[in-house]
Amino acid sequence: MDDKILMDRFDSLSREIGEVKDGINRVETRVATAEQRTTAAEHRTIEAMRDMQTEILRGIEAFARGNFARMVRLETADSSTTQRLAAIEERLLMLETRQRPPQ
Repeated sequence: MDDKILMDRFDSLSREIGEVKDGINRVETRVATAEQRTTAAEHRTIEAMRDMQTEILRGIEAFARGNFARMVRLETADSSTTQRLAAIEERLLMLETRQRPPQ
């Protein structure tokens, strides 16, 4: 009778071990699926971030292009103004020192 009890207990433990192994396999499968989903989400997030960076850079480029054109125009106007001011200062100096203009 003791052998029958031991065999029943052994069979019961074997079934429980099998159930535990099945449970572990199900958990491992779920973990693997979650990892795949996480990896896919990471890739989508990285792609979205790159798209946002591209859009920001395009906006900055458009703004910079407009500003560059304005700066070139201002520098050109500033250069002309500087030349005119230098000529006026030279004439004023000649008048103040009573020199004759160069001919």
